[in-house]
Amino acid sequence: MDIRKINTLNRIKEGFITVLDTKKLSECTTNDIVDSAEISKKTFYNYYQNKQDLLHEIENDLLEGLKEALVIDREKLKDVKHLPGADEIKELAEVAFNHTLAFCNENKHALSNLLSSNGDMQFYQMIVELANAEFDVRVPYLFGDINIKEANVKSPLPFSFIKTLYINTIVNLLMLWGAAPDSLSINEIKSIAGLVQTKSPVELIQIYKSYLN
Repeated sequence: MDIRKINTLNRIKEGFITVLDTKKLSECTTNDIVDSAEISKKTFYNYYQNKQDLLHEIENDLLEGLKEALVIDREKLKDVKHLPGADEIKELAEVAFNHTLAFCNENKHALSNLLSSNGDMQFYQMIVELANAEFDVRVPYLFGDINIKEANVKSPLPFSFIKTLYINTIVNLLMLWGAAPDSLSINEIKSIAGLVQTKSPVELIQIYKSYLN
């Protein structure tokens, strides 16, 4: 692809994301985008039919990038030839989220704005669906084969609840980091990701209190 075209497309995308710094997606107009990107309307329409067309491309690119990063990180779990205990799962966060967090950091402006109150709720749902699919693939590496037949299992804690809590914890952690990306380093987020996967809220509070003394 011609370098000038790449630069123009990047300006349009970044212009759109920058508009979401201060405006809700529903209120964002093509005029806002072209003004932010410092291009003409003609240039915009050379590449996109409308705002939704641009949004669709940005979100698809982000989802594909996340999928690729998750696949790379998942390969590290295959190197573990036994079922890891809680402490090892905590340590595995160092490699199990390595490329994923690097991708999130590289695209933090787009991700944080699209997942913010100014962004696209449907994109949040797509992120959750991706996380659900990835969780299903990772379960055997972390917890062994789990035969999920909830209709026949008399459990006070349905597996679907466990799965939802696990996924929402990780997704919300990434959202919080995206909203204030400079507050924590990637290594610190990896450490927190390991902790929230293996510690209860009570234990996390106790860990926090230990640093207050």
